[in-house]
Amino acid sequence: MRTKRYAALFLAAALALSLAGCGMNEDKNKNKDGDMTIQPAQLTEEETALTELLNLEMKSYRIFDFRVTGAKSAKISAYELVDGEWSSVTTGLGDFAPEGPGRIALMFGKMNEGVSARYQGEHGGGGTQFAMPGGESTGLFYATSVLTDLTPVDLDKEIPLAIQIATSQSEIDSYYVNYFEMPRELAKHNYEHVYAITVTFSASSVSDSSQGASAAPSAEPSPTE
Repeated sequence: MRTKRYAALFLAAALALSLAGCGMNEDKNKNKDGDMTIQPAQLTEEETALTELLNLEMKSYRIFDFRVTGAKSAKISAYELVDGEWSSVTTGLGDFAPEGPGRIALMFGKMNEGVSARYQGEHGGGGTQFAMPGGESTGLFYATSVLTDLTPVDLDKEIPLAIQIATSQSEIDSYYVNYFEMPRELAKHNYEHVYAITVTFSASSVSDSSQGASAAPSAEPSPTE
């Protein structure tokens, strides 16, 4: 209970501090007016001090800074790979108009034991909690890949933030998150579980987008590393 309370405190503080400074990483990121991007966050001194105060294990936190224009909603989606295709596990919607700078925070160790996702923009935010299918994690090995580079944001296009493999196999091939676009490549090793978490910034509000959900990708372009 105490760990969860500390985690919630850190997530809230990390999101709030990032926006309080939000000229924040603007100079560091060298974003031009009109650029829409997402990238791993660089914690401020205050945020780093908070993690040390709460004695948090930071490898469980994946935090991303974004800057978008013209978006009316944001959507966090989770998938499991089933028979070579992505099967939706859950979708958390936020009708918070994520205009300008903001931050997304994911907290998880083993995704089948639980994931907490929060997103915050200048005009509000939201979040969701869920657990991937898979049951007991005993005897499974895990490999996780996350978004590591500055990535362009296109409205209504899914951006993979994390992929996690859970398997009893002692050797695991690690994949970049862009392999979300190539589910059959991920499926060829017959891992027991492959999970993915994505974000989509949309030009439509939640009420508009509820008329139809975006499908997981089926095309398989050549990988770029």
